[in-house]
Order: sequence, then structure tokens, then C-alpha cells
Amino acid sequence: MARVALVNLASLPMPGNEPIFPIGLRCVQDALDRADHDTRLIDFVADPSALRDLSWAAEPWDVIGFTIRNIDPIDMACDGHVDDYQDFVDRVRAAAGPNTPLLVGGGPGYSLFADALLARLGFDVGVVGPGEKAMLDIVAAPERWRGAGRNLGGERHPGFLRDPLQHPRALLTSYARLEGATIGVETRRKTCYQGCVYCPYAYISGDNKGDVKPLELLATELRDIYDAGIRRVFFTDSIFNAELRYAKQVVRMLIEQDLPGLTWSAYFTPKPFDDEFAAMLAPSDVETVVVSPDSLDDRMMRTLGKSFDTRHVTRFLERCRRHDLTVRVNIVFGGPGEDRESVRTSAEYANSRLAQDELVMSVGYRILPGTALARQVSLDGDDLLTPTFYPLPPDLFDWVMTDFDSRFVSTRCLLNLMAGRASSRRMTRLPLQPGTAQEASGLPYLALKRQDAVHPRHALGGGA
Repeated sequence: MARVALVNLASLPMPGNEPIFPIGLRCVQDALDRADHDTRLIDFVADPSALRDLSWAAEPWDVIGFTIRNIDPIDMACDGHVDDYQDFVDRVRAAAGPNTPLLVGGGPGYSLFADALLARLGFDVGVVGPGEKAMLDIVAAPERWRGAGRNLGGERHPGFLRDPLQHPRALLTSYARLEGATIGVETRRKTCYQGCVYCPYAYISGDNKGDVKPLELLATELRDIYDAGIRRVFFTDSIFNAELRYAKQVVRMLIEQDLPGLTWSAYFTPKPFDDEFAAMLAPSDVETVVVSPDSLDDRMMRTLGKSFDTRHVTRFLERCRRHDLTVRVNIVFGGPGEDRESVRTSAEYANSRLAQDELVMSVGYRILPGTALARQVSLDGDDLLTPTFYPLPPDLFDWVMTDFDSRFVSTRCLLNLMAGRASSRRMTRLPLQPGTAQEASGLPYLALKRQDAVHPRHALGGGA
């Protein structure tokens, strides 16, 4: 039996960070507990004192694992979190003293930048992808991995299909006290079928067999969450209705559970999305049906890798309105090929078809490793660890504010656009790499990096 501390770095108080219930870390803890290991989850929402008093780090642990969910808020106006992570891991290492336990890194954010973070944070070993099976192997023989300096690939864990994930009541109630408390629930482990050029899901999914959680396990998990006082659930599937038949089964299960006041949401796609499904959603108490076409211009949607176009978005909106469903449409400006005409086309669609509270606009595509965007600009994980964005037309912010009806440009939206524009002007311009698809675009490659943080193989091009 090993003694294992699991630290939720996503709960660190950092600018731009909103703590999210540690579903992935709880999956790892549950697997270790079922194998009779002695575990403790360190979460700073549940136990704020653990952030200041690191006496727990000096306990005789065999392993301390750290999960990293996000590297940065993926917002042009925000900096990254890596310095905060490094500072805290260093504090834990110092508090542990000369008999430092094996240090392990993992989580979705870690998986994206595993090689860079392994060295930067000084972990003995890391896990890329699902962590349960790899952590079971690591804690079975911790000394084998001491100083290994390597990352392991996550593998399929059969417990996902066998064991309900029932969280400690104290952890649930601590998150239930947060404003708008929402908990994520995982229904499937299957790579998204969409080919979005900016999306890293397939890159970090590991050995993914497409497992679908049995409905009886989901029902048990939802009742447990409900009994702890949480009334909002978000299904964490990349796309909830990617497999429409299973999505309908989950919705029927929600209706049958009859948990008064429990609402839920998820990321949806306009296709497949039929009338039967739309009719089922309202009585299930769905809070918001969220879709992310990312543009409302068909050419841009094709370029971004979407498997649908505005025809499908229109049919989706019509079905939702027939059944009085609350809709949110997310669009992000600044992808490959974005120009004056594509912004105008998106605005014309939104102005004529969307209500004020149905549209959410953002600017800037954060480039992440393993994505088509990263390949287009020929940058790797080390280059991208600092927040890095795809080139933007310099007048993009003005186009958005000019073309969209004022009802969409709320005070919050306006402030976000202004902050993004100010940040883009302060960015270091890195020249495009020779031979890349964007070399002849005439746009600078923008990276949110201090000049002293620019990778040495790049020549500085001056401020924006």
C-alpha cells in the first residue's frame, strides 16, 4: 500500500482562474482507493489553509501527484499560470524536506505540454492522457520512477465502466458553496469526431476505446451530487450529442430520475440534432444548449474544420425555438483566413437570426500543441507554453464593433474586446517560419511573450 497526496493545482488562486471541481483527479483517487492505497486530495477550495500551511507536504508520502487543468485562461488579455504552478511546486518540494516523495504531473493541461512541464516543474515522471492506469502502475513501485524524467502514456481504465464515481461529501459541499456552483460529469471517453483546427482533445485523449458509461452508474453519480446540494451539472463530453442515440438515453435517464431543481448543460453540435431530441430536452430541465460554430460564415466554418454549416445552425435554432430551449452560440474571431468579408457575413447572420442573449463573441485563437494551427505555424510545445495566438488582422476589433448590432456589444463584451485589442498591441511579433502556409499572409505571428521569454531560435520583430 502506498501513501499518495493528490494536489489540485487548478484550485490555486490565480488571475483569470475559476476553480472547477476536480473530476479527473477524483477519477485517479477513486482508482487508487479501490486498490487499497491511502490517499488524500489537496484542494484549496475545500481546504484554503492547505495553501498557506504546507505541513501536509512533510508527511511520509510515497507519491505526491499534481494535476494541471489549464496552462492559461486562453484569453488574449490574460497571462499564463505556469509561473504560479512552478512557485507552488517549489514550495511543496522545500516543505517536504530531504525525503521528498516521488513527484508526478498529470491532467489535461499537463498532457498538452508534458515534455516542457516535466523539466520546468521538476517532476520525476508525468502522465499524458487518462491517469488512472498509469498512476496505479507508478504507486505500485515508486522508487522505480524516481528521477526517471519521462512521461508515460495514459491507458484505458476499466473502472470507468464498472465503478460509480461518488465524491467525498465534504469536497462536494465546499464547491456547492461557490456562486453558480456546477459540477462536471463524464458520460463518455471517446475522441471528438470533429476536425477543428484549434482543438487538442484528440491529442490528449490517450488510449481511447470510446467507452460509454452505463446509465445506472450515471444515475448513481447524479443522485449523489444532488444529495450534496449541487443543482447544476455540466456533461464534460467534447460534444454531448455526437452519438445521438446515447444522448437521448442520457436525457431520458435524467427525466426518470426526477430530481427537482437539478439543471444541466453541455456542448452540443447542430448536427445530429433532430426534432425528437429537441422535444426531450425541455422536460429534462436543460439549462442552456451550447453550440460553438466559431463563425457564422460558411467559408470560415470549413476552414476551422467544422462538419456543419449555417444551414444546420439555422435548423438547430428553429428546433430549439419550437421547444422554448435556451440557446447560446459561441463564435471566435481571428482564425485562419478571417477577413473583412467573413466578419461582415457572421454579423449579418447574427443580426438577423439571434437574440441579444444568444450570442457570445471572443477574439483570438490560442495555439495549442498537436493541433492543425500549431502545424500551420511550425511551432512545438516549448514555443507554445507561453500564451500564443494566431495572427490577427489589425482592424479585426473595429470590424466586430462596427458590424454587430449594439445589442450584442454589452458592456462586458465591449470591455473584453478592448482588453483583447490592447493585449494584441503589446504582443511580441515573431516572424512566420519559412515554408509555412501562413508565410505569405502578410500578418505578423503574435505571441503574448515578454521579450526575454521569446524562444532563442526566433528573431524579434518588435512590438505590435
